[in-house]
Amino acid sequence: MRKPIYLTLALLLILCLPLYADFAKLGTSGAQFLKISVGRGSAMGEAFVAVADDGSATYWNPAGLGLLTTREVNFHHNEWIADIRHEYLSVILPLQDFGTMGISLTVLTMGEFEYTDVDDPNTSIREDTGTGIMFNASSYCLGFSFGRMFTDRLAAGISLKAIGEMVWDMSATGIATDFGIHYNTGWKGLRLAASINNFGSELAYHGRQLDFPWDPYPDSPAQYDDIPSSKKSTPYALPLIFRFGLAMDAIHNEASRLTLALDLNHPNDNYETINLGLEYGYLNTVFLRLGYKTYLNMEYMKAMSGGDPVYDEEADEITYPDWGDKTEYLLNNLTAGVGFNLNMGANALKVDYTYMNKGILSHTHRLGLTIHF
Repeated sequence: MRKPIYLTLALLLILCLPLYADFAKLGTSGAQFLKISVGRGSAMGEAFVAVADDGSATYWNPAGLGLLTTREVNFHHNEWIADIRHEYLSVILPLQDFGTMGISLTVLTMGEFEYTDVDDPNTSIREDTGTGIMFNASSYCLGFSFGRMFTDRLAAGISLKAIGEMVWDMSATGIATDFGIHYNTGWKGLRLAASINNFGSELAYHGRQLDFPWDPYPDSPAQYDDIPSSKKSTPYALPLIFRFGLAMDAIHNEASRLTLALDLNHPNDNYETINLGLEYGYLNTVFLRLGYKTYLNMEYMKAMSGGDPVYDEEADEITYPDWGDKTEYLLNNLTAGVGFNLNMGANALKVDYTYMNKGILSHTHRLGLTIHF
């Protein structure tokens, strides 16, 4: 049994080497909807990579699929910020002794927008008024995942995802993969896990809004036909994220189970975070969840949470907010939730609710439904 243990620790170390980077490349990736968490892990401060024991493992850690032995369907609705809606659906299909397959679909929608003209600052008339032309924007991710137990304690998994974003009649598509491992030490339910999410190709927009006729000789008295041309959009990276997690059952008996979880996250487009979460279950029927995510860069966390703006007279700019003695910014990324496990004969129905404080972006509410069959 020593070789699987050593192999697992080595893989965990390799996966988590990027966590030691000491800088953040803010705003350098697109497809940000891929970072919106799903499932009951959202209520646990997004500390779930080492838990990942339900259908949301297709998002957190595909290795968690190896822990599942029953078929289930999961649906999660998220009332995100600014009237944005985030939907997640997964279907889990165990393949007997071969492993477990998961199919997932994530869709982000944001309604319609009105196309407006660009205002000319050299005129006294405003041109940036509505045109009556409406368009919409959306994003999606279709994933196929597989996880398997390789020993009685070690599981590994992989996901292949097709990703797309659409604005008006322009679209960008790409392919990405997720990798994950999960190891149960056997001591008090202590689990170690790591995952790499959204490792894939860059995306670039193309479509009719980028096409235009080009006159090569605009000042020539001769008449020339316009040349069909197209603007080239700059490719953008996917939001790659490395996760390392620990989970432990501090209490586990017939009546109660208390799970504690810790995740260390390193994204390629933001500062590192430490995520803490807990879940208490009573009689495997009622569940209470609480969590918190904090950025390692406190100034960034304050800026994302409001506060009083500070005007720098020498630089002639507004700097980071001044919180003074106030500590309200610490409530940013505080999460909580409740869940109910309803036994319906041969089937089981689970209902989950999650609350998340998003600081200056207000609050978000999520509902989840899981059916075992």
